[in-house]
Amino acid sequence: MTHLVLIDAMNLIRRLYAAQERPYLPLPDQLTESTRQQLMKNTTHAVEKALRTIIEQCQPSHLLLVFDSQQATWRHQLYPDYKANRSPMPAILQQALPELQQHIQQLGIAIHKQEGYEADDIIASLALKMRQHQQAVTVVSTDKGYCPLLDSGVKLYDHFRREYLDETYVQQKFGVPSRRLIRYWSLVGDSTNHIPGVAGIGPKTALELLQLGDTFTEILQHPDCPKAMRIKLTDHKADIQCFLQLFQPRTDMELGLNLQQLRYPNQEPAHA
Repeated sequence: MTHLVLIDAMNLIRRLYAAQERPYLPLPDQLTESTRQQLMKNTTHAVEKALRTIIEQCQPSHLLLVFDSQQATWRHQLYPDYKANRSPMPAILQQALPELQQHIQQLGIAIHKQEGYEADDIIASLALKMRQHQQAVTVVSTDKGYCPLLDSGVKLYDHFRREYLDETYVQQKFGVPSRRLIRYWSLVGDSTNHIPGVAGIGPKTALELLQLGDTFTEILQHPDCPKAMRIKLTDHKADIQCFLQLFQPRTDMELGLNLQQLRYPNQEPAHA
């Protein structure tokens, strides 16, 4: 049976790099060249070890590491403040990334990135296309933004917690099923992505509203929707529509990839 494992590359690599960098803080940019090389050598080893652990756990027949675009994405064009509070990639890692990517390919693992798009767009497009053909898909990431994919039968694996995330996890953490997460976040916002949500609507109010319907139209038309909330939702309609787009991964991307390129181990990995 085909089992495609999609790894959110920078979600994995930046956390592993941070663990290796910690002993050198607070001045990693003032390190000697030999120490910088040792830092990246340690990081490369940590990445390789993590990948082998993920492969052992998930048992993929096909495997792809997906990297984010290093340029501004369509989300930044839609909402310039998107991720404005995120710290940039450390310069040492940025400079060493091409060599690290080459090393990953030498392990027989395909990699892919597409300028103007984040990893979640590529991963969601591939995952849902595979699910349409009833193929098994696992996404490896700690990013909660992949949780809506659970509703389509995609599995989520957190390598650092060594556990799969399921509907029970989503319900306990957010109070809503995966199919309602994007609407929930569009109301309450998300500080990690610098998206404010709707002023005056917190988690409790958002959960109450989402109990009234699966769409904002249904919520507005529901007799139990308070008048004040109808006014607030209507007044912030444009903001909500914008936030919905920001939280919704693209699922229609044409990537120019085929399953043969993603087979693991792959002697000629895909790279874009």
